[in-house]
Amino acid sequence: MTDTRATDLGVDRLRLVRRGLLLVDALTFSVAPGQVLGVSGASGAGKTTLLRAIAGLTDDYGGTVERPDGPLGMVFQEARLLPWLTAHENVLLPVDRSRADRFFWAEEWLERVGLADAAGLYPHQMSGGMRQRVAIARALAVGPRLLLVDEPFSALDKPLAAALRDELMRLVRDHAPTTVWVSHEDGELDAVSDRRLHLDGPPGTWTLS
Repeated sequence: MTDTRATDLGVDRLRLVRRGLLLVDALTFSVAPGQVLGVSGASGAGKTTLLRAIAGLTDDYGGTVERPDGPLGMVFQEARLLPWLTAHENVLLPVDRSRADRFFWAEEWLERVGLADAAGLYPHQMSGGMRQRVAIARALAVGPRLLLVDEPFSALDKPLAAALRDELMRLVRDHAPTTVWVSHEDGELDAVSDRRLHLDGPPGTWTLS
């Protein structure tokens, strides 16, 4: 259940500029523990740039971003698996090394995304959908307090993309990390989001609902 009494993620007067263009100006919002903020906008409006600022992958912005303490999980547009590691090793990589059950924990997450029999496969031996399932398992295996989702199914065919979206939405509902979910599919965001943020792009206007 969403806890609306507290804030897990806070963004205050955020200003994002890329290649000389003002993408976002004075953006302010908060996300409560377990809530999902859906982010939409045209290509180039600043959606991925916003996620990078939230994740701490860049400090090239104005304003402030307050992130929750605890692990961060990210599901990217590409799977970004390490090609020299197996599916199991890719999922295991970010898991806390102090966990006595970390090897079994990674196996359990592969099972949750339907890849129990693919643990020993390398990325080049997997389909695009399988690689994205591994990426989802890797992001959620860390037990993220904050999960960032950046259109990970845009390169897949529509039936597979729909199936994987449903799978990720189910996992997000089951484990309830605070989530910022970027998509160009309004139906997808309507299904998963508690709140919506639309970025208009230059000159930096936005709408929060």
